[in-house]
Amino acid sequence: MTIKEMEEQSGISRTNIRFYEGEGLIHPQRRENGYRDYTPEDVRMLMKVRLLRSMDVPLEQVKAVASGERRLMDVLKDLEQDLDLRQAHQERARQAARQMQQNETEFEDLEPEQYLAALEQDTPVEDAPPRLNLPWRRYWARVLDYSLVALVVDRLLELFPMWSYPRLPLYLLVMLLVEPLVLMLFATTPGKAIFGIRVTDPEGKRLSYGAGVERTWSVLWDGMGMNIPLLGWYFEYKSLQEAEEEITLPWEWESDLTFADDKNWRYVAYAAVYAAMMAVRYFLMGG
Repeated sequence: MTIKEMEEQSGISRTNIRFYEGEGLIHPQRRENGYRDYTPEDVRMLMKVRLLRSMDVPLEQVKAVASGERRLMDVLKDLEQDLDLRQAHQERARQAARQMQQNETEFEDLEPEQYLAALEQDTPVEDAPPRLNLPWRRYWARVLDYSLVALVVDRLLELFPMWSYPRLPLYLLVMLLVEPLVLMLFATTPGKAIFGIRVTDPEGKRLSYGAGVERTWSVLWDGMGMNIPLLGWYFEYKSLQEAEEEITLPWEWESDLTFADDKNWRYVAYAAVYAAMMAVRYFLMGG
């Protein structure tokens, strides 16, 4: 089964599935096209991991149980002792809260030294480190890459007239052929580089050309609607909304997107590059 099916069946996010794979908890096979092929046993393992992590069993202990280094009974005894300690701390925190209310303590009068027995009660569920999303940067990076392709194609057609048909199919074809090559060589594109975005496979390696072609094709259709008027706008709006909701987009199932940072100066750099590109178009081709 695919990682999308794994996500649906296990209730665990794609990021965490790959994190647990990297931790050696599951071992999917590889298909001929290089994609992972998960099994019902992998789903079962992830459900066990999900259960134990929801009980707040430390990940290292989960791995020890899964590998046979520790017995589950021993880990559960340790967990029960830890939960008893937490319950005691929580009860002291409740008592401190009641005392502050009884004393009508305001913030400016608070003496924290009296109440520092409180314990954090957050229960970690996601073990993978938090990732930046930044959907608008992804969108504007795509716009710049497509505009750059259109600029180069238009300039070549001005110099060597050879295409009497509408130019949109040629833009799409060149993008489909060239972008995967750029991703294979540099793991980024001009637009993505400005925003510090890298595209890799789940192991952090550069995409193969074939994987890049599949990804770019999905971007052109699922993300841009082939830039067909109205249809393209709808697909762009839909993909942007899904990205803002942190839904995995179709072209991202077999690739990972990482950001160097979320600094706002990158917008200024983007605007400068885009303005320079428009100036080039104006001076070379008369607007």
